[in-house]
Amino acid sequence: MPADRAVFFDGVRSVAVRAVGVPAPGPGDVLVEVAACGVCGSDLHQYLGRWPQNEYAVGHEIGGVVSECGAEVGTIEPGEAVCVEPFLYCGRCRYCQVGRYFHCYEMGFLSLTAHGGMSTRLCVPEYCLYRLPDGVPAELGALCEPLAVGIHGLRLGGLRGEQTVLVLGGGTIGLLTAAAARWLGADRVYLTAKYEHQAEAARRLGVDEVLPTESEALQQRLAAIAPEGPELVVETVGSRAGTLAAGLAAARKMGTVVLLGGNTEPMQGLDLAPVITKELAIVGAGCYGRLGHHSDFELAVRMLGEETDRLASLVTHRFPLEQAQQAFEVALEKAEHRSVKVLVEGS
Repeated sequence: MPADRAVFFDGVRSVAVRAVGVPAPGPGDVLVEVAACGVCGSDLHQYLGRWPQNEYAVGHEIGGVVSECGAEVGTIEPGEAVCVEPFLYCGRCRYCQVGRYFHCYEMGFLSLTAHGGMSTRLCVPEYCLYRLPDGVPAELGALCEPLAVGIHGLRLGGLRGEQTVLVLGGGTIGLLTAAAARWLGADRVYLTAKYEHQAEAARRLGVDEVLPTESEALQQRLAAIAPEGPELVVETVGSRAGTLAAGLAAARKMGTVVLLGGNTEPMQGLDLAPVITKELAIVGAGCYGRLGHHSDFELAVRMLGEETDRLASLVTHRFPLEQAQQAFEVALEKAEHRSVKVLVEGS
C-alpha cells in the first residue's frame, strides 16, 4: 500500500501534502479510508492566517469507508460508508453527560488536536462515526458536518413549524441551514446571498426567496414579504461582515437571533438597542451535540439520506489530495470560480 499522505498548513495562503503515519486501530478505534473532506470556512480563516495554523493535518468535514475495526468495535463494520463527527471527548464530564460535548473539559477536535480528514486514511474512535444511508456515496458524508452545524443552530434557536426563518449568508453553512430549516418544518425560509451562483444554489434547495445582502434593501424587501419580521434569524457570515446588525434589525419582536458565523475580530460599533426594545434573544451556537433524544449528526445523516440529490448539488468542485492548494484557492475565490462546497478527495 502507498504511504499515507495528508494536507498541512504551510504558512499564509499555502498548504503542503506530506507523508503521515496512520496508527493501527486500537480496541475501540476504526480505520477509515477517506473518500472526501470539505474545505470549511474555518479552514479558510486558518489558510489566510486569521486563526493559528496547527501542526495537524487539515480538515474536519469527512466522509469515507471503513477499512478496519478494533477488537471492541461493535456497531460499524468494514466496507460501510460513514461520516465522521470530529469531536474527541471524555464521555464522563457534566457536559458530555447532557450531550454538549463541545464543552468537554478534555475536548479535542480533528485538525486541531489530532490529524484531520484531508488525508488518505484516518483512525478515529468508534463513537465519531455515523453510518450513511444506503445509496449515499461516501464522499457526500463530508456534507454532514456543516449540515449538523446548521441543524444545531436551528434547534438551539427553538425552531418550530409555521415559523418564518431568515438565514443571513449564502455560503455552505448558510445554504445548508436554510435547507435544514425547511426540512425541520419552517413555514417560510429566506436567505441573503452575495453572489448569483449562491442564489441559484439556494433556489435549488427550495428557499422561498433570495434577498439582498445590503441592509436597507433587505429591510425594504422584508417589510413587503414579512411585515412583522422573521421569528428566527440565523447569522452565518461572522464578525467581519457586520451582518449581525442587519439581523437584529430584521428580527420580529420577541424573536431569536442565532449566531453561527465565525468571529475573527470584535464587532465594533454594534448597536444593541433592538435587543432591548424588541426583547430579542441572542443565542450562540458553537458546533453541534446531542439535544434530547437525537444528536445533530443523526438528524444530518437522516436528512442527507432523504435529500441526497438536492444536497449533492452544493458540491461544485472536487480535487485530488495533491491539488489541495488549488482547492483552497477555488474555495477562497468564490465569485471567480462560482464555488460553494469544494471537496478534497482522499485517494
